[in-house]
Amino acid sequence: MEGFEREKYNDILALKKQGLNTSVVATIGYRSDNDTSQHTPKVRKSIKSLFA
Repeated sequence: MEGFEREKYNDILALKKQGLNTSVVATIGYRSDNDTSQHTPKVRKSIKSLFA
């Protein structure tokens, strides 16, 4: 997940007190029935366009 605010996660989860630091955020769970974006097409860029 891009664009997450690392310091806010560290503060909320009190990670610094444990000598830890946020590096990755992964979403888990199920999509809500009320999610208005669930039927929009996914955008997948080619590897070539990402790493050109």
